[in-house]
Amino acid sequence: MESRQVRHFLAAYDMGTFASAAEWLGLSQQAISKSILRLEAQLGVRLFERDGRRVRPTRYAELFLPHARAIAAESDRFRADLTDMLGGRHGRLRVGVGPSAAADVVASAVKMLVVERADVRLTVLAGVYETMVNDLLLGKLDVIVAVRQVDRHDPLIREEVLGDIRYGVFAGAGHPLANRGCMTLHDLKNERWLAGANIGAVEQAIDASFHAGGMVRPQPEIETTSVIFTLAVLDGGTHLTILPEMLLARDLKAGRIVRIDVDVEPWTRPLIVATRVRAPKPPVVDAFMANLFKAIG
Repeated sequence: MESRQVRHFLAAYDMGTFASAAEWLGLSQQAISKSILRLEAQLGVRLFERDGRRVRPTRYAELFLPHARAIAAESDRFRADLTDMLGGRHGRLRVGVGPSAAADVVASAVKMLVVERADVRLTVLAGVYETMVNDLLLGKLDVIVAVRQVDRHDPLIREEVLGDIRYGVFAGAGHPLANRGCMTLHDLKNERWLAGANIGAVEQAIDASFHAGGMVRPQPEIETTSVIFTLAVLDGGTHLTILPEMLLARDLKAGRIVRIDVDVEPWTRPLIVATRVRAPKPPVVDAFMANLFKAIG
């Protein structure tokens, strides 16, 4: 099996036709067709059912797919590492970071790493865990550090829990409810709310708390995926929001944002570090992960 045959298979799988795969790769349709026929002969199974111009993956193709993606990802990783070495660098680390983890934990781990390994090339990309998993599987990321928003198990992903992230109710320092002492959710039902879109499984715990108080969680006036926008609205405004406390640590310390003390069971989600199961773990990844656990302390 050759790596180019694997890439031809992936292109055909993703594009749905040999013609589209050929155009994507800058090859002829005949070259793609022959390459996949040779791959099928080598594997001893049919990977695609030909249906006119379109191709339909067989169950053998579905079985081969995660292995093919891993092969392509590790091939790309080797080429990138080789380029770095030829350029004087001796390690590359690509980290995907969720917003609640970025401010302190990852930054601290990165600072330690660049002191320990000055020759490492670092790339840090922001995102939400569920949207970054595919890039991890494709080898575009080496590590993800983020809140696990959805409870599911992927056999190709290795997860380790760094700790629990606590969610709370927050407002700007000038909000009328700031520094009012402990309240119930019932006291907040008529307030104006700003909500983070798609915050995941923690919503179930929040909804359960409101239901326990005989209420339905209030509908937000504003929904957003922007942390910067959220902080701007809260600062000097009249809205409440529910967010991870770690995300607001700097603003809480500076006094711009305050926590509203509410009498409910804690809302928490695990902060995890994720890597690929089938990928070799370079020393730089191990070093970064060790620093993460030091930073979480």
